Amino acid sequence: MKMSEYDIIVIGAGVAGGVFAASQESNRKILVIERDLTEPDRIIGELMQPGGMQALKAMNLQHLVDNIDAHEVDGYKLIKGDEAFTIFYSEVEKNIKGVGLRNGKFLTNIREELKKHDNIDLIQGNVTEIIEENDVIKGVKYTDANGQEITQLAPLTVVCDGPLSIFRSKLSKPNKNVTSYFMGLVLKDLDLEFPSLGHMILSGDSPILVYPITSNEYRILIDYPGEKAPRIGAKSIEKFKEDISAVLPLEMVASFHSALENDELKVMPNHSMKAQAFRRKGGVLLGDSLNMRHPVTGGGMTATFNDIISLNKALKTVDFHDADKLENAIQSYYNTRSKDVETINILANALYKVFRNDDLKDACFEYLRKGGEKSWGPLSILAGVNRNKKYLLKHFFKVAMQHPVHFITKPKKQMKLYKDAVGIIRPILKEEERPAIV
Repeated sequence: MKMSEYDIIVIGAGVAGGVFAASQESNRKILVIERDLTEPDRIIGELMQPGGMQALKAMNLQHLVDNIDAHEVDGYKLIKGDEAFTIFYSEVEKNIKGVGLRNGKFLTNIREELKKHDNIDLIQGNVTEIIEENDVIKGVKYTDANGQEITQLAPLTVVCDGPLSIFRSKLSKPNKNVTSYFMGLVLKDLDLEFPSLGHMILSGDSPILVYPITSNEYRILIDYPGEKAPRIGAKSIEKFKEDISAVLPLEMVASFHSALENDELKVMPNHSMKAQAFRRKGGVLLGDSLNMRHPVTGGGMTATFNDIISLNKALKTVDFHDADKLENAIQSYYNTRSKDVETINILANALYKVFRNDDLKDACFEYLRKGGEKSWGPLSILAGVNRNKKYLLKHFFKVAMQHPVHFITKPKKQMKLYKDAVGIIRPILKEEERPAIV
């Protein structure tokens, strides 16, 4: 087998693969292979929590959100019927903010960044095979833009081909499931009281998110529960329009109607997948190829960037041509990564289920609107700047137990609330506590 030309091969130049490659030391020779380098138009990866921005800054890559008309996000406005209140990130920590952006513009920035690095080769190609020899990953075969099949080798192959990864089964025990679907549109010309806040609308059966992605555009994501995708036909769209208009704040309705008429309604599955890798020396999973959680909290990029930091820390002093040391570094990454992402995963999956339970949703809304630590405490977890699992669980159970007197005055209802809360959190904790490597 021929000598390797690269230290690292990265499959995928998306948010995970692109930022990972851009964050590497300049003395590492890297090949990044992306199936399609044209600018995509997606409804995912458009809200970056403050923890994600902090991680980008830690990698000196905060400029990746510049010059794309990204919009500052300062917190949330929660809406349920005629009731509403706001929570600002500044209540958690001074001078922190999130960012809303167009996913395609962000990816273009990332790829332009890669082109500036002399140690990185970014090519458009379709990876057809991961090359293995005696259970060791040696590199990849890919077809380039001219249809030529090429083999490239490297001591380390990083798989970052996204939520629909075709290579994760080479390196993990997939346990992916669809929790719901997001139906997405772009709203324009909204006149909102708080234009820099994400809006979480809890008035209907499922949550609706609205947040700025440019100076004049807002992404609306409407949750459609269940494992089957919604039907998109004339009658179903009309019913959809009627149902959503009934729960949207009045100031959003006209823009929503306009978007339905003029924008393409995009549908994407929301996946949940616990990281469960098995070792193949010479390979590692990163980003949505490894681990996913419900996107209701916008925690995906924060989790991915923290995984990149964890992996970089493990690889920092490694000689890539020392197979044993490289393998030990990858093992260390898998064994320690969870401490930086488990609260993001737990909160996302638990909060979505809370919002699908009417009694718990009402209790959560009541708890958060009380202000003080009851609002900024949970927001610090959602923002990705507080990763204390015990702190998360304290607030989770306080939501269900905020009126202890109800055990006397409304015992049946209160016991049901408590049991529902336990029924939600217990399997999520059990799943998250499973090791990331098998």
